[in-house]
Amino acid sequence: MRFDAKILAAFLFLCLALSPIRVGAQEGVREPVPHTQVISGNPLILLAGWFNAEYERKVAQNMTLGISGGWLNLDDDDDYANVSGFLRFYPQEAAFTGFYFGGRAGVYNVDDGEESYTAFGLGVDIGYTWLLGPSRAFYIGMGIGATRLLGGDLGDASGTVPSIRLINIGIAF
Repeated sequence: MRFDAKILAAFLFLCLALSPIRVGAQEGVREPVPHTQVISGNPLILLAGWFNAEYERKVAQNMTLGISGGWLNLDDDDDYANVSGFLRFYPQEAAFTGFYFGGRAGVYNVDDGEESYTAFGLGVDIGYTWLLGPSRAFYIGMGIGATRLLGGDLGDASGTVPSIRLINIGIAF
């Protein structure tokens, strides 16, 4: 009799312990938004002399294609610039809202005032986006990633550049 009580107690404890996980897992799929495009940038980094902007277009309920560009003045003579195309997949079936992951390919350039170095890059990104407001048109996005530089002026050398979307703010339309 004592053995059965221990098994029953263990079973009940396990059911109670796992029930919040089960309930949380049933959140469901996010409702897709009618917007098909987003334009965004980071206004905070403009204060540091850095510019970035992105254009993203929905190509399926869960997928977007886009282009991004950035420029940073490192000092009086040194500049960094890049232009990349990207593909983002939103597994919750609602582009522009929630978690995403994807890939990117682009061209990266550093100019030191005397010489210019250009390389090609392939990378991966993960992030999270929100659409806020009554019409869900106010866009906020954050993310991180890494891009492997290869070819171009690097020759046989290669390197990795981190990509950090601290906070992009924009509009969905």
